[in-house]
Amino acid sequence: MHTVPLPDGGVVVRKPWFYILLSLASSDRYGSDIQEDVHSLSKGEVRLWPATLYGSLEELAAKRWIRELGPPEEPGSAAGRSRWYRITRDGRAALVDEVERREALARVARGRLAKGGA
Repeated sequence: MHTVPLPDGGVVVRKPWFYILLSLASSDRYGSDIQEDVHSLSKGEVRLWPATLYGSLEELAAKRWIRELGPPEEPGSAAGRSRWYRITRDGRAALVDEVERREALARVARGRLAKGGA
């Protein structure tokens, strides 16, 4: 399973999806640009090989969290490049929910670390 349901109806987004959505949050991108951006954003922790990248992009598109752009929508500098992607409103909402979930977890962790000894 790629997402885990939460009691409030939200989902935990798996790591590659999180970074792909984060990559697309600031601009439309094509496949290898997403690969490079995810690698950079994750400080090398997440490496998307082509099968993983395009499988994840297809899954995210099926969820309607991203969409593939057609030729008229592709950026002007995209000559010869195919398969550009854009985050959707639902994808942005899923990313916001995941960021908020991670921030809440980080607050709990900081609180527990502050109380701990050693």
